Amino acid sequence: MKQIKFFMAGILSLSLFIPTSILAAGFPDVSTNHWAYNSIDKLSNAKIINGYSNGTFGPEKQVNRAEAAKILASALKLPLESTYKTNYEDVPTTHWAFKEIRALTEKGIFSNASEFNPDAPLSRAQMAKVLVVAYQIKMDDNHQVTFNDVPQDNWHPFITTLAEVQISQGVTINSYNPYGKVTRAQLSAFVDRSMIWDQKRDSSVIKYEVTNKMYVDSSRTINSTATETAHLVNIERAKAGLPTLTLDAPLSKIATLKSEDMVKSDYFSHTSPTFGAPWDMAEEYGYSYKSFGENIAYGQRTPEEVVKAWMNSPGHKANILNREYTNIGAGIAKDANGRIYWVHMFSSK
Repeated sequence: MKQIKFFMAGILSLSLFIPTSILAAGFPDVSTNHWAYNSIDKLSNAKIINGYSNGTFGPEKQVNRAEAAKILASALKLPLESTYKTNYEDVPTTHWAFKEIRALTEKGIFSNASEFNPDAPLSRAQMAKVLVVAYQIKMDDNHQVTFNDVPQDNWHPFITTLAEVQISQGVTINSYNPYGKVTRAQLSAFVDRSMIWDQKRDSSVIKYEVTNKMYVDSSRTINSTATETAHLVNIERAKAGLPTLTLDAPLSKIATLKSEDMVKSDYFSHTSPTFGAPWDMAEEYGYSYKSFGENIAYGQRTPEEVVKAWMNSPGHKANILNREYTNIGAGIAKDANGRIYWVHMFSSK
């Protein structure tokens, strides 16, 4: 069927910041304007990761598998004394990371094979698998995240799962670089995010929704706010005698990226300087549809306000009450002044 595309329009804002330069945990090569400063500072203070004897941290230095094991075992606070027998021919009991490697293998985080390759660099794909298994993150097939350079192989579910829970991200908007090597700064950030995520799950801040096959972080009020707008749209459709729209997780991810892009790139338009038209963005992320539409707005303070504004605008109302649409994606982002940018994406499947 020919793809049908509709959209309505909506104005802009600006924010900036100036970073300072202070050293993290005394490392002369890590200042506060380094992107992983907070994670490096946190993990080094907790003695999870150490600097070198010359006082530097080496944020861009690649991490090998033995180093990663030592860091992860420390982050997980695993007991290191055990009678468990490993099969690794290249990790003798005298190896400096033997106990950590053994502890992780006993937990099933590493496979107990004949070789461990302790000096081999840790790849981004391996890192994804290790963290998903270590923190027992449930894998699903809802495809909220898609990377063009990650084939449907054994690494795929681990990479996409870690990205979906926002512990990792791509090197670009649609590429992950699965065989790229992990640096000390990157591993610090990944481990720190994993620890925070795990703490939130333990305290029930993060819960897994079986119906939608996704984790929901209740501390991210911005996401629940976006979801509420979809609920209000379905109330309006019910009033008009129309079927409710399915809240679509992959489409909501795209809508969120669009709202964040408007804040980041300082524009208010259906045509993004980063992604192009909304349907181009959907197609880039592998989202299939028969017809597609978008509503955007900014400045409204609540879900009720924005849906009311859309219902008072003929074009936006037409999208909300379009009988062809079956699915809805909702996303919002806040600028530096707390102003909300709202995005609804509609599709028929």
